[in-house]
Amino acid sequence: MYETKPWLSSYEAGVPESVDYAGQLLHQTLDSAAQTFPNNVAVRFLLKYLPLGIAIQSKMTYRELKDATDRFAAALRNLGLNQGDRMAIMMPNTPQQVIAFYGALKAGVVVVNTNPTYTARELEHQIKDSGADTILLLSGLKPRLDQVPADTKPKNIIIADIPDALGFPFNKMVERTVRAGGTMIDVPDAPGVYRFDTLLRTSPPQPPQINVTPDDVVLFQYTGGTTGTPKAAMLTHRNLVCNVLQMDAWLTTLEPGKEKTLAALPSFHVYGMTVAMLLTIYAGSELIVIPDPRQTEHILEIIHREKVSLYPGIPTMYTAIINHPKVQEYNLRSVKACLSGGMALPVQVQQKFEEITGGRLVEGFGMTETSPVVHANPIYGERRIGSIGLPIPD
Repeated sequence: MYETKPWLSSYEAGVPESVDYAGQLLHQTLDSAAQTFPNNVAVRFLLKYLPLGIAIQSKMTYRELKDATDRFAAALRNLGLNQGDRMAIMMPNTPQQVIAFYGALKAGVVVVNTNPTYTARELEHQIKDSGADTILLLSGLKPRLDQVPADTKPKNIIIADIPDALGFPFNKMVERTVRAGGTMIDVPDAPGVYRFDTLLRTSPPQPPQINVTPDDVVLFQYTGGTTGTPKAAMLTHRNLVCNVLQMDAWLTTLEPGKEKTLAALPSFHVYGMTVAMLLTIYAGSELIVIPDPRQTEHILEIIHREKVSLYPGIPTMYTAIINHPKVQEYNLRSVKACLSGGMALPVQVQQKFEEITGGRLVEGFGMTETSPVVHANPIYGERRIGSIGLPIPD
């Protein structure tokens, strides 16, 4: 029965039966986008709006993002990392997280996505289990790393802070805030401790030569631990590129180089990483990153001001929007499509969100081990409430 793929008859127009993966490496999707859309905004870091329409933000074009990732790849090689070595990225959504992710891939380094809220014990387990000998983190997280036993602690510690991603005078304004909140502290110079911005500034835009195939592991993505201790799903270039192309095929109305994705979902989770970051970069569109998905009014204002077209999330995020007391003050009609995952999507949330935005909100299903999406309801075709949807194109 399943060899005949009976679900194909329920596909909406424009969704193919299968997708041509062409053996592309994940970091090559960024380089291709930079070649096609060099002057498009790749990453916009949008922290806050001030009166008179002024925004505390920074922007990076695809040409600039490619240059930064090339430099970070060179920096990792200069630090002694070789193909197959592992690097933990313990960051909220920031430009540095995006640069480090793709830069690591260009150096042949396996990324270990690491939750910034981990306790010292959880962090120790993940570092030990993954074999990560390099870590990128906020300075405010360094005291937690210092609690990890010396025989487990990575030999290379790279510090990045939120103000580093902003220009003057916003960097100074934000520094006062993050220092008061404890997410930025002074880290003394020490052997094996490096500043992210210094590494970029002093490294050439020349990534090392690597010998990587689509079936090489590129990411250790740890499961949620629902069946015990979290375990690393070992995802390859092919796994992730395939899922990106599948999502691109499923979202039929998205136009390459023209969309704006709001990445509020943390990119250290596989869903936020793939459906927000990886898909948007592949398409040459604009990725708007914010470090805290709980700032609902800020999210409303971003969608209103920036005309966001894609907002992947989980039901609690959509519920927060429809229940916000000021939601009617914002125009959210730019939203085209949203894919909800992580938990069941209540029908009343779906209906109210679509009423407010005019966009489509559909439920899907995936797992860490599958990169993650395997099923989704059609965006504009027949949807079934309470269903995870159809198998996506193979």
